[in-house]
Amino acid sequence: MTVLYVGGKKRDIPQLSGTGTLVDYVQNGMIALSAAQTQSFDAIIIEDQLPLMTASRLIEEFVSIKQEIPLISIIRGDERRSQLMKDFGHGLFGWFEPDHTSTEELMEMLTSADRFHNFIKDAPKTSLRSFTSIGYRGIVGMTDAMLKVYHLMIQIKNKDVTTLLYGESGTGKNLIAKTLHETSLRRDRPNVVVNCPAIPSELLESELFGHEKGAFTGAIERKDGKFLTANAGTIFLDEIGDMSPSLQAKILRVLESSEIERVGGAETIKVDVRVISATNQDLEDKIRKGEFRQDLLHRINVFPITIPPLRDHPEDIPLMAMSILKRLAKKHKTPVHYISPAGMVLLKSFPWIGNVRELENTLERIVLINDIPILTENEIKPILDESSHHLHQQTAPVTSSPLVSSPSPQNSNTIYGTQNPAEEQLHFIDTSAVKSLKELEYEAIQAGLSRNNWNMTLTAQQLGISRMTLYRKLDQHGLRKKD
Repeated sequence: MTVLYVGGKKRDIPQLSGTGTLVDYVQNGMIALSAAQTQSFDAIIIEDQLPLMTASRLIEEFVSIKQEIPLISIIRGDERRSQLMKDFGHGLFGWFEPDHTSTEELMEMLTSADRFHNFIKDAPKTSLRSFTSIGYRGIVGMTDAMLKVYHLMIQIKNKDVTTLLYGESGTGKNLIAKTLHETSLRRDRPNVVVNCPAIPSELLESELFGHEKGAFTGAIERKDGKFLTANAGTIFLDEIGDMSPSLQAKILRVLESSEIERVGGAETIKVDVRVISATNQDLEDKIRKGEFRQDLLHRINVFPITIPPLRDHPEDIPLMAMSILKRLAKKHKTPVHYISPAGMVLLKSFPWIGNVRELENTLERIVLINDIPILTENEIKPILDESSHHLHQQTAPVTSSPLVSSPSPQNSNTIYGTQNPAEEQLHFIDTSAVKSLKELEYEAIQAGLSRNNWNMTLTAQQLGISRMTLYRKLDQHGLRKKD
C-alpha cells in the first residue's frame, strides 16, 4: 500500500513504522495536488495544520480535480475538530487522532479505504456518479458487508426486477428501496411507500387497490389505491410478512397478471408497477406455519438483497455517526461537530439491537441533552447504560427458580440476565461462585491470546469477532502484551 502524507514527517505517525506501508512525504498542499496527478496512491493522509493551504481547502481541491483517492485527516487540536463536519461533507473519507489510535486501527482504516477505492474503480462507469467518499448515494458504509449490498444494487441498476429486501428492523431497508428506485429506469415516475403493519388489515386492501363509492360504510366516493398511484413507477411494500393471507393472494395476482380491481368493483384495471418488498421476518418459517404463501415468496424473491445488522459492521459507525450529527446540527441548530475517540469506542462496542435507527435516536437524545460542540464518553456512556438497563428489563427471562444465564452465541440479539420472582429465593444463590459476563469475557480473550501467542487475527477468528472489536476489548479490559 502506498500513502501520500501531506505536511508531516515519518516520525509524526509512528503507527506506520514497520507495517510495510510505503509513504511519500510532501510539505504542503500544492505539492500534494501535483503529486497525486502524476503518481498512484492508495490513500492520502493530511496533517492537522498545513503551510500555504489549509487542510479543509486541500480536501476541496482534491475533490474538485476528480482525484477520487480516499482522504484521511489527522486531528490534533480543537480548531481542526471544528472543521471536520464541513470537510466530511466535502469528501473526507476518514480521520484519526494519532495519540488515541493504535497501529491496528490505523491500518484497518487504510485497508478499508483501499478496498473501497478499488471497489469504486471496478464499478461500471455509469455507477461512478452514485458513489460518495463514504458510501453509495445516501447510504453510508464502506466495509465488506456494505460493499456486498452495493454490488447487488449495481447489478440491478436500470433493470426492472422484483426485489425482496431482508433485514432486521432499523437496518435501513426503506433507504435501500428508495435508492433502488432512484437508480432504476422508473426514476422519474412515482415511488409509493406502503408500511403494511401500520395500516389496519381491514383497510389495507382499499389502501392498496382503491374502492368504489358505496363499497363499505364511509366510502362516499371512488378512490384510487396505491397501485394506481404508483402506475409506471415503483411500489415499496414494507414488512410484507405482516400481510394477511387473503391480501397476499391479491398481491400475487398483481405480480402474475399486472391487474387489480377496486374494492366493491368489477372493472379489471391494468397496472405497470415494479414491486419492491421488505421483511424482517423468516418468511420460510411463516410458510411452514401456514402464515405466508409460498407462491408469493417465489414471485417477490426474484432478486433478494440482505442488509446486514449494524453489529456485523461496527467499523462503519464513525461514518454513520458523523452523518447523523451533521443532520442533527442542522435540524436542532446545535453546535455539535465531533465525537471524541473514547466516545466513539463506546458507540462501536454497543450492541445496537435496533440497528441504525437506534443509533440515530440515541445520538439525537445525546445531542438534545448536551448542547456542546464535542461529545465525549461522559455524555455518551450514561445514555448507553440507560438503554442497556431498559433492554435488560424488557428481555430478562422470568423463571420460577433463581437462574443465571449466559449469552447465547446463536442469538446475539437477546440480552440475558437474572430475574427472581420471589425475593425470598435469593438466599439459594451462591453469588460468590457466579462470575460476571465481563469476567468471563476477560478470561476468554486472555486464554485466546495466550493460546495463539498474541496473534490478533487468529484470536479474533476463534472468538468470532473482528480484529477491531478485539482491540477495543483489549483497551476495555486493560490487557497488554507482556514483553
